[in-house]
Amino acid sequence: MQRLPKRTCLVFLFIMLLSPLAAFSAEPRPDCRVCGMWIDQYLHTRHVFTTTDGDQVMFCSLACAAKYLKTHKAEIKRMQVADYQTTELVDTDEAVYLVDSDAPPVMSYVSIIAFADRKRAENFQKEHGGKLMPFSEAQDQL
Repeated sequence: MQRLPKRTCLVFLFIMLLSPLAAFSAEPRPDCRVCGMWIDQYLHTRHVFTTTDGDQVMFCSLACAAKYLKTHKAEIKRMQVADYQTTELVDTDEAVYLVDSDAPPVMSYVSIIAFADRKRAENFQKEHGGKLMPFSEAQDQL
């Protein structure tokens, strides 16, 4: 059996010892206020609400955002959703929601995604199905 050079073993050992430290960062990962899922894993479906106090509350999906909105509507000053393709935030009233496409659903049985641009939403709908609607109607599909 062939032995590894000492230097290779030391480099490997050094990497193994430091790898657990990479999991820790100065800032905690933001999570969904309702279900606790990490927002960075759901950038394409996230919703961000700004409260009257200026705080931001994040959600992994419309399903979680709608649950929160039922009991905290008076506290919300601004509501934004990520464009499914670009992850850029847009106001929910300006977004076009696509409901029941073949995109994977998040926290609901039906897929609900949003687009900042109606034309891109229509192009996505042609390939993936679903029905286009505004934010107010998309909430009713849950």
